[in-house]
Amino acid sequence: MKKLFLIIDYQVDFVADDGALTAGKPAQAIEPAIAAEIERCRSGRIDILATQDTHRESSWQDTHPESRQFPIHCEHGSAGWQLYGRLADLNINTLVKTSYMMATGDIDRIVQTYDKITLAGVTTDICVFQNAIGLYNHAANIGKLVEFSVRSDCVASFDPDGHQYALAYLKDKLGFSIIGA
Repeated sequence: MKKLFLIIDYQVDFVADDGALTAGKPAQAIEPAIAAEIERCRSGRIDILATQDTHRESSWQDTHPESRQFPIHCEHGSAGWQLYGRLADLNINTLVKTSYMMATGDIDRIVQTYDKITLAGVTTDICVFQNAIGLYNHAANIGKLVEFSVRSDCVASFDPDGHQYALAYLKDKLGFSIIGA
């Protein structure tokens, strides 16, 4: 069974106190759990991948739908675009994504490759949620049984109600396992 620990958008702009769209203290509080899970995965030969939300000022206002809701964030190459804290030093493979959800080709490659996918990152009710649904639906559409889970101690949001809603939906509607403290 091939396994993946997928960390969604654990970047400076979403985690640091001065990040452009920070989830703040809740996002900072999950850093030790994510780092510990990375080490556990490495010792267990579980693949690790982190997404990096990526935008460019030159196309933000005129062409990106998220610009209607949010200011520019995670601008390619900026300090806010980098992985946050200890994750920046852990030599993790990254995948660039330019919207809430990964590109369909990336989702296909991940679903085709892995039998068990565990999600972590920020924010629970936006990007983690969107990617979980995208991965789940793609697996269902191609007829592949994938064991999906979310590490509840490795996800956070700026919206406590949204965080709880997303975890409940993934568990109750899509059958994700919710693991962690």
